Amino acid sequence: MNNLANRILTCVIGVPAVFSLIFCLPQYNFIGLSLLIIILAASGSAEMSRMLFGKYSLAAFLSCAVCAVHYVQLLLNWKADAFSYLFLLSILIILGIEVKRGEADDFKSSIVHVAKSLLLLIYPGYLLSFIIGMLALENTSPASVVLFLILVFSNDIFAYVFGMLFGRGHGNVFKVSPKKSMAGFIGGTLSCVGICYAYWAVMASSLPLVPVWTKAVLALVISAAANIGDLAESVFKRSAGVKDSGNIIPGRGGILDSIDSIIAAAPFFYTFWNLI
Repeated sequence: MNNLANRILTCVIGVPAVFSLIFCLPQYNFIGLSLLIIILAASGSAEMSRMLFGKYSLAAFLSCAVCAVHYVQLLLNWKADAFSYLFLLSILIILGIEVKRGEADDFKSSIVHVAKSLLLLIYPGYLLSFIIGMLALENTSPASVVLFLILVFSNDIFAYVFGMLFGRGHGNVFKVSPKKSMAGFIGGTLSCVGICYAYWAVMASSLPLVPVWTKAVLALVISAAANIGDLAESVFKRSAGVKDSGNIIPGRGGILDSIDSIIAAAPFFYTFWNLI
């Protein structure tokens, strides 16, 4: 019960705070939310680094730097694609360092070490940078940013609710997260679609006019990505032998425990919003 109370308290405080950043600071490509994303990238990269290496690594810094440079590039309208160049340069740095570091064990762990570093470069910094990109699109409004968050949050919340109500005794769909049930997945997905239609109808004047089926596809894709993101982070924690990625958020654990669904859904929402 105490854990549930902490989750509710965190939600009551956190959600209004994030929405305030969206509506009160839309200037400079939503500077408040963009800086929050960069902070989350830094904290999430540190947590991921500890799970992978047991310490803070250079790849964690590069992961955060990629996200930060993307914001600066879009804000200043640089002609050069510094974001992509830094990402590619980071890969070369990781490979180059391993040439020397690998000598310590005669390169027996080099493939594993490089793979972990490249994973850390992508997750979470590179994936979160898609939110930075979405915030800079010309057709992005506070309403569209909230739409993204509502779709992810509604999928997570209603998957939990439907799982509690109808999924008891029918879990273990995925061994990595045995408490999750098919009822939860279906309920979360259908709720995500329904809320997408409802929110779009209420905020029609602030959102683009798109076909009915497009809204359904968007909700289904975001729901699927959010579920995969949640399960993937569970895989990382199981492999690292930890219960939570950290303990910074009461009732939730670490930063990655709270934004795993957002991390996975961000590239898909960015792609959708860039195309319409």
